[in-house]
Amino acid sequence: MNSFYKHISNITIALIILVIAAGSIVRATQSGMGCPDWPTCYGLIIPPTSVTQLPADYQQVYANAGIPAESFDAMKTWIEYINRLLGALLGLSVLIQTVLSFRFRKNTPNILYASIALLFLTGFQGWLGALVVSSNLAPYRITIHMLFAFLILLIANYAASQEEESRFSMPTIFRTSGIAMALMFLQILMGTQVREEIDVLAKSLDFMQRDIWIDNLSTLFPIHRSFSLVLLGIHGWILWQCKKQEMLWKSIKVPTFLLGTGLSISILSGIVMTYLSVPAFMQPVHLICASLIILGLHKVMLKVRS
Repeated sequence: MNSFYKHISNITIALIILVIAAGSIVRATQSGMGCPDWPTCYGLIIPPTSVTQLPADYQQVYANAGIPAESFDAMKTWIEYINRLLGALLGLSVLIQTVLSFRFRKNTPNILYASIALLFLTGFQGWLGALVVSSNLAPYRITIHMLFAFLILLIANYAASQEEESRFSMPTIFRTSGIAMALMFLQILMGTQVREEIDVLAKSLDFMQRDIWIDNLSTLFPIHRSFSLVLLGIHGWILWQCKKQEMLWKSIKVPTFLLGTGLSISILSGIVMTYLSVPAFMQPVHLICASLIILGLHKVMLKVRS
């Protein structure tokens, strides 16, 4: 594979994970409406740093336009702006990757097809992000927005892995990895529902009394928590089976590191959130780990497919 394309595709993957992390930080800090309009922020390309840079009646102006603008908070505004900036950088990286992929259209057309799909979905994700803002952060739209981010991550990884030379035909590991991937998405979906419950509860308590949040969640939370043990077991089996294949194990050091690290920190961060009153900084960590698990598992799947 052309080395420049390989570098760009790896940059794309890194930016996707950064965008997922930034989106989680936006949600954990309640910064989703830090910029009430889109694609500008308070009508500006570069957002303000002080409320004095805005008209005195800015909230009324946005209210007249049907936009529920919150009181200006510089930190929240810039957190949301950086999230958008990372999204723009991702879009640029994907565009460059797609242009470069045309050179593979004869020998490896899957690279071109995957890159075009990636470009389309990234554009769709940007449009969906605008809908999330216009809906005043409707929970179901936030969930769809996040699930599409993971889908984009899978397609980006597929495009980056198409010309790897060494592959190992191991159907049992491949099928089990596919089951593990489906279970991961189920776990993420349950996690988003738990997160929505926490958001509703937190708003009703004015983001105070964190110590009672967990106790007031539905039965979905203990199911989500216990399901992590199922995932730990199936991923542990996959890693054990890979370890027994010496040549395979040597060729998947990075994927297994991502997978093992993601699993370990994800479970640890879940424990911390459960017993330490859902500290905000742990929520992005939890989601980043899910990204690493999915990326590592997908890399293993592509390596052992026939």
